[in-house]
Amino acid sequence: MGIIIDTKQEKQCIWVAAGVLNYKLCDRDFHCEHCPLDAALRDANASCHEEELVEMETRDVFFPEKDVIPEEIAPLLAPFYSVPVCQNAQYSPHHVWIRPLPSGLIQCGIDAFAANLLPPEAQIVVVANNTELREGENFGWVYGGSHTIPLSAPVSGTVVCRNSKLHTTDDGLRTAPYREGVIVTLSPAAGALAHARLSSPRNHARRIRKRVQQLTEGLTQQLASPAIGPCLNDGGVPVTTIAQFLGEEKYWSLLGRFIGGE
Repeated sequence: MGIIIDTKQEKQCIWVAAGVLNYKLCDRDFHCEHCPLDAALRDANASCHEEELVEMETRDVFFPEKDVIPEEIAPLLAPFYSVPVCQNAQYSPHHVWIRPLPSGLIQCGIDAFAANLLPPEAQIVVVANNTELREGENFGWVYGGSHTIPLSAPVSGTVVCRNSKLHTTDDGLRTAPYREGVIVTLSPAAGALAHARLSSPRNHARRIRKRVQQLTEGLTQQLASPAIGPCLNDGGVPVTTIAQFLGEEKYWSLLGRFIGGE
């Protein structure tokens, strides 16, 4: 499940007081010099000066079973009926894509499935430039309310620059995740690409179909609960998001399984 911050403690992160983060409790007893989040935020101005553009081709992954989805949850699943997959990228099991640049560097971001599943306007924080990462270590975090989802590095390497324009899971990330959604650029470690757990676009398309099927089954099971309907419990306001439908805890638990690798 997702990492849930313990609200019983009252040690608010200094970046909450500064107005940068909406909510974060300190888990390091204010030893900020050892905190990767603090280092990332203090390094916020060190971003890529000019992104190298590469030709991209995308193909849509279609969900053929959409006609049998219950009408109460069909609008919630609409973004997943057709999900683009970049054919010039490779993919980690946690929906992070990488794309090589002519310089030998690699761009990283989250795929279209993850971009549409994450909550709107959640905050994205990335580790500081020059951070050395091993495959599977966190290169960033998505913050929403009292919850955090880690983003795992798809390959080992060193952070060269970050996308300073990408601070939230906004519409640009959803509509163009392989162009506007570049989160970080890495210099891969020697041999890292050859040994990384990466999937081809074709295999990743299969993964997305499986994820959409799992998501559909989860929402259908929730719909069967006697306490659940197509409206909120506060006066009949229609449910418009998966988070509203599942409830905060179940929603972030799902994000943790699909994206955070929990």
